[in-house]
Amino acid sequence: MKKAIILDVDNTIINTGTIFAKAHQQTAKEMGLNVPKLEEIKQYFGVPFIKFCPKLWPESKCKKFLSLSLRKIKSKKVKAIPHAVSTIKLLSKFYPLGLISSKERMLMYPHLSQVKLSTKLFKFIYSCDDLKYSKPDPRVFSKALKKFNFKKNEILYVGDSIYDYIAAKKANLKFVAVLTGYHKRNEFQKLGLKSENILKSIKYLPKWLENE
Repeated sequence: MKKAIILDVDNTIINTGTIFAKAHQQTAKEMGLNVPKLEEIKQYFGVPFIKFCPKLWPESKCKKFLSLSLRKIKSKKVKAIPHAVSTIKLLSKFYPLGLISSKERMLMYPHLSQVKLSTKLFKFIYSCDDLKYSKPDPRVFSKALKKFNFKKNEILYVGDSIYDYIAAKKANLKFVAVLTGYHKRNEFQKLGLKSENILKSIKYLPKWLENE
């Protein structure tokens, strides 16, 4: 039986994928750098930008790139994944909740506010700026596990990327994937995730928990 839930944010709760990718494309064009296709950028979703930037652009340009791109992203209005807000409000009545995201702190709180998700619903909210490690490193959960003080098999992690799953698997946490991000069902299955642990969206998580 699960006693606590940790959730990813981008494309699990808040729909940010295309906004992020297009901002990166625009920034690359402005800086005279290679402009990757949206799919090339989206394959790295779930990993902090500063970690995947050198895979697409010169490392020496990444600090300036991030600053420009974040400004573009922050200027855009985001929306919640359908039913995500109501689902989280429901879950918060029965489970302590926490957030772990690869997004930057300067985006985290404005985005939660835009989709009308109160920070009071969560025991902790960790951005990539708050953690020493990042997904897919399992140590990304170290701080959260101390906060919850439950056994690992009593904690569920929910995310949309294969990096979420790899981190959870290595940390010995139960994982549920939602298909509202870039990564597809077969990608999770290839890594060993059971089909019953792959949901169309967070909307179906309460039912999954009832049957778990």
